[in-house]
Amino acid sequence: MREHLRTLRLAAWLGWQLETNWASPWLFAVYMVIKPVTGSLMLVCMFYAARYATNGRVPAEFLPYLYVSNACFGLVGTVTFGLSYAVVTDRERYRMLKYVYLSPVNFQTYFAGRGLARVAEGVVGGVLNIAVGLALFADMRRSLGGAGVDWPWLLVFLAVGVAMLWAAGMILAGACLNLSRNGMFLSEGISGVVYLLSGVVFPIAVLPVWVQWIGLGLPTTYWLEGMRRALMGPVPANVSALHGPLEAWTNADLALMLLATTAALVAFALWFWKWNERRAWQLGRLEENAGV
Repeated sequence: MREHLRTLRLAAWLGWQLETNWASPWLFAVYMVIKPVTGSLMLVCMFYAARYATNGRVPAEFLPYLYVSNACFGLVGTVTFGLSYAVVTDRERYRMLKYVYLSPVNFQTYFAGRGLARVAEGVVGGVLNIAVGLALFADMRRSLGGAGVDWPWLLVFLAVGVAMLWAAGMILAGACLNLSRNGMFLSEGISGVVYLLSGVVFPIAVLPVWVQWIGLGLPTTYWLEGMRRALMGPVPANVSALHGPLEAWTNADLALMLLATTAALVAFALWFWKWNERRAWQLGRLEENAGV
């Protein structure tokens, strides 16, 4: 256990250094604000355009819904893409993946540590994103007042969500062990599909029924719903446009379903990583690169 913790700590430190050493601290801080906020502001502009085009028929509660969802979903892209990209960069850019594999550390623990660095980056980006939204938009301040945040449930959903995102990232990273350098785009494509099916910018109730069932099979759907409720409270009863199939679920129901789906995802991730690791070693993929 001590060796695993040491590997986890050093891998997280290495991952943070690789993510931040390309710029001065001040420039990196500006980047951490601009990167997530600009994506959210694009959605804000779309919201006001839709509100103007419909003469105000789009409810004001829609703005904090999509803003908070998008800020939280930033963690999904950051962690899942970051873990798969770590495989590609270690093998293709630095050409150190085979040496890490041969070193006296647990290969899976090493990538878990790399994922922790991405979690830290994603959490900081999400907090800054929401802070900017609170500073700029009155509708956000009405929905996300400090007294309205359910801190215990927020910590529960955040803790289980980190395990869920790690498992998803390890699945994609395992696949990248046996793919070329362009395999990192796999996580970007899957992230886009999950973005659509998890109800990030609109309730999944607007999707066809058969697509809704796919969305309800994703742990990200329950995680985002839980995070929204912890930060904003339940959707007001008079805003029917934001109601969905999870409307009648309690926070405990959401947490239990998230825990169950995350447990299944973790079990699959452990098996899938081991299978891909063994296959990559047997086929020599750990040292295979594009030669550029």
